[in-house]
Amino acid sequence: MLLPDGAYRMTVTFTSEDTDPLGRVDGRAVLRRFQDAAGDHFDALDLGRDTAVTHGCFWAAVRTAVEIYRTPPVGRALTLETWPNRPSHGLFPRHYLLTDAGGGTLLRGVSVWVLMDLESRTLSRDRDWVPPAGLSRPGELSVPRRLRFPESPAQTRLRTVTADEADVNGHLNNAEYLRWGEDLADAAFASARRLRRFEIEYKKELPLGAAAEMAYLTEGGSLFVRGRIDENDAFVLRCDYDPI
Repeated sequence: MLLPDGAYRMTVTFTSEDTDPLGRVDGRAVLRRFQDAAGDHFDALDLGRDTAVTHGCFWAAVRTAVEIYRTPPVGRALTLETWPNRPSHGLFPRHYLLTDAGGGTLLRGVSVWVLMDLESRTLSRDRDWVPPAGLSRPGELSVPRRLRFPESPAQTRLRTVTADEADVNGHLNNAEYLRWGEDLADAAFASARRLRRFEIEYKKELPLGAAAEMAYLTEGGSLFVRGRIDENDAFVLRCDYDPI
């Protein structure tokens, strides 16, 4: 539902299908809930996918950062709120807050959205139909900056976008990038650590059937992944972990 200040609130519940092999709610499930909330909020403001299409464009995320304070529990009703900051230079920041029944903070997140032209797949200049208003709340995460992949030697692996991983625009769903990255970490690394923060920079679309070469490495408690397609960077991912 829309809140008086213009933010949007919804109830979410994670199930066993949202967990990783260790039984913990995984980041992909969190990102999918964030996407649902953003989409519902856009629709409630008449700024959603259908409206964007009438202007010959679509919404696309270019950066995401999430801070995890406590792993969300399974089977409990949680509250997710989302709100936009004021847009600037064609960038539309959006924040997320996930809390438990007592109001305790579980996660905070921020994503940066842009409007892409449907035909050229470049930034759309038709943005006047989006109101310039936005909110600001205490405790917001900083908008993530560009990620850099370390110069240390890395391993590589190929992965192909499947139909189950593609979104309505025909390319890899934003939430799947994190799963691609975490699948690269070996079992010993993953079982001894808890995901604390992750950042993703989306650089180039990965269409259905595309094969991306992923370079990856771990340094200390962090996992770095850089995906490339046609010799161009498609995404960069950083995951920071705390020891258990």
